[in-house]
Amino acid sequence: MRVSGGRLRGRDLPMPSGGHVRPTPARVREALFSILGQDLGGWSALDACAGAGLLGVEALSRGAGPVTLCEQDRAVHGHLRKLLAALGEPELRLVRQDARRLLAERPGGSTWDLVLLDPPYADDPEAWLRLAAPATARCLVLEHRWGPQLPDELDGLQLIRHRRYGDTGVAIYERAPAAAS
Repeated sequence: MRVSGGRLRGRDLPMPSGGHVRPTPARVREALFSILGQDLGGWSALDACAGAGLLGVEALSRGAGPVTLCEQDRAVHGHLRKLLAALGEPELRLVRQDARRLLAERPGGSTWDLVLLDPPYADDPEAWLRLAAPATARCLVLEHRWGPQLPDELDGLQLIRHRRYGDTGVAIYERAPAAAS
């Protein structure tokens, strides 16, 4: 698969072997970053359930950093470790942990400007949203199996887009800026 935009545009990324990783299709990534914008300079990002790492690398390619890829599967984590070494990007970090645990524990109360969620389609998408909302400073993106109704508002985040791409849904939530006193 290829990076679809930014400074790494056109760069081929190897996919992990095995059938348990579902890379985000190029047209979905292009649509997502068309909405988010092509310049994410100054944004920190978390690619939870990183899998192939495409969403995190796309964010990095558009200027986000640091970008943390979180993956618990040992084989997929090993693949991502090789990918990071090949890319040689110091702003790209890798954590081997269950994304639910990382989001729940948030070391030091950390938040990320952009949280990218692409959990297994069998999981409850709203449960992931509720877990990730407190860790999101600006924008939360959820890729999920199309079907369930998602909340319009969640922990100060507003649903700004919910699009369907075949059997895939992409929901984008933004945190409203704090009101000036």
